[in-house]
Amino acid sequence: MEAANQVGWGKANFGILWGGYFLSVFSSMVIAPMLPFYMEQMGAEDDASVLLWSGLALAASPISAALTAPLWGRLGDLTSRKMMIVRALFGSALVLALMGFAATPFQLFVLRLLQGALGGVVDAVSAYAASEAKPGEQGKVRGKLEGALAAGSMLGPLLGGLLLSLVGFQPMFMLLGSVLGMWTLFSLLFLKENKLQRRKASVVSSRMSKQWIHLLSEPKVRHFLLAGILANFGVFGLLTVTPVYVKQLVEDPAHTTVWVGVLQAVNWASVWLASSWWGKRNDVQPVRLNYAVAAVLCGSAIMLQTAVPSVSWLIPLRILQGFASSALIQSVFLTITRSSASDQLGFRTGLSRSLLFTGQIAGPMASGTLGSLVSASAIFALHGLVIAAGGLLVWLLGQSKEAAQPSQETAGR
Repeated sequence: MEAANQVGWGKANFGILWGGYFLSVFSSMVIAPMLPFYMEQMGAEDDASVLLWSGLALAASPISAALTAPLWGRLGDLTSRKMMIVRALFGSALVLALMGFAATPFQLFVLRLLQGALGGVVDAVSAYAASEAKPGEQGKVRGKLEGALAAGSMLGPLLGGLLLSLVGFQPMFMLLGSVLGMWTLFSLLFLKENKLQRRKASVVSSRMSKQWIHLLSEPKVRHFLLAGILANFGVFGLLTVTPVYVKQLVEDPAHTTVWVGVLQAVNWASVWLASSWWGKRNDVQPVRLNYAVAAVLCGSAIMLQTAVPSVSWLIPLRILQGFASSALIQSVFLTITRSSASDQLGFRTGLSRSLLFTGQIAGPMASGTLGSLVSASAIFALHGLVIAAGGLLVWLLGQSKEAAQPSQETAGR
């Protein structure tokens, strides 16, 4: 493993990974806010139909991705993690281009299912980076990749509206697909992969059915996964309730969308700036401690947002929320990486991503359900409390001592 890490891993390789990660997230975040408008253009008859088909399309991709991520991860373990990146980029590019030709909401829904099933750029990049980076730098690499996610999440909505106003839906989808297609070719030609010694496929495959049991049987991994589900529940649950809460704070309701955009931008900018800092801390300090501190800080920042006197007070709290939240999911996957043998890394990463999707899906659903029962500020407080509880869970149930570096047993696998 050590010898493999000394060859082929450098700025060029990381730049290709970062770019693929960024473009995948960017294209998704361009599309998501625009789906209601596209559904309307394709013939959704009224507001209820627009909301229904938009909700189905938004949920389709993560659901299909959750079902297929472990399978793609296992294929990468057995063959080539580089080719899994190329496959995921090509699948995403192809589906994006086809979206421009969708004629009905149902067709777009089916394409969103395919996007989740054929894509998986984030998981493919994560598995490749974890297998290529030196053990002492895995946190740093993970943190920088988290910055790509934040950059795409911040710039996607901001530039999506501009793209749509300039070229329209079909050219926008074709442009996004073409850019991802070019990055696919770029990755195929220039991304270098170290050929690790892999076990025979028959041996590994015979154990595949048991690996999910092994993953969940490890206490530290199980605690981090549960905390990650709670973090996704809280963070994604805020997406649906934030516009409602902001509308209650602004003097002119017409300014609600502007404020929501500003708050999203400052939050993701903070994530972008802080992610590498947390990644470096994870290389030199116990991940359990970093996660607990970040989760409590993030949850507290969210709960404090329920007590602000005006909407402008949300800005510093959203900055603090973004700073702390940038440590959460990257710490979960770093723990998965350090607990995984090299020939199991892709599968365990994919399976973990599938489990974390439950929080991503359940959070918005819970907000929508509770919206008719309690106030928006109460929902905010609930999500903040859930995130903080995940941090306390990791701290209280984790091992008393956690090495900042992977153990000799793990590193030697």
